[in-house]
Amino acid sequence: MNPERAERANGNDKMRPSCFAVLDLEPRFALAPERLEQAYRALAARVHPDRYATGTSSEQRQALSLAADANEAYRTLRKPAPRARHLLSLRGVEVSEQSNAVTAAFLLEQMEWREALADARAAGDADALSNLHSSVRARAAMLHARLEALLDVDQDNLSAARSVQELMFIEKLNADIDEAQALLEA
Repeated sequence: MNPERAERANGNDKMRPSCFAVLDLEPRFALAPERLEQAYRALAARVHPDRYATGTSSEQRQALSLAADANEAYRTLRKPAPRARHLLSLRGVEVSEQSNAVTAAFLLEQMEWREALADARAAGDADALSNLHSSVRARAAMLHARLEALLDVDQDNLSAARSVQELMFIEKLNADIDEAQALLEA
């Protein structure tokens, strides 16, 4: 019942399993969604707490713990930015939420996108929001390709950390655009 796990320390000195190890996946940025889904479903079926309802209290606690680990691993690995952050953390590189590693050019671009979002919201311009969303998604796709090369091929963790910060900004912007579009449709 207990999958082989790689362990690492978190801020509370509590050991936490590698999300890749929990799901028995190779620690890589490039991860096919269907492979992730398959690994998650297989593990979830094996460790579902209901399967251990008649087991000892120790077996029940272990099943519950493994099910929680499986859920956390799936949540972390299914989205590119958290997956990249986790992979980097396994390599000893922590990516902060702060913008200290992004370039001035990216910050300027981010400000321009934010202004375009504010203008489109104020005008109620669905076409402008759609166009902005398309260009931001294209930038995210470019960052995904860059991260795959930096993390899986070049092993350039510091450059990858900067790209992850950019991707985190872009994902937040995409969420804000989605919200603005939903408000216009309501």
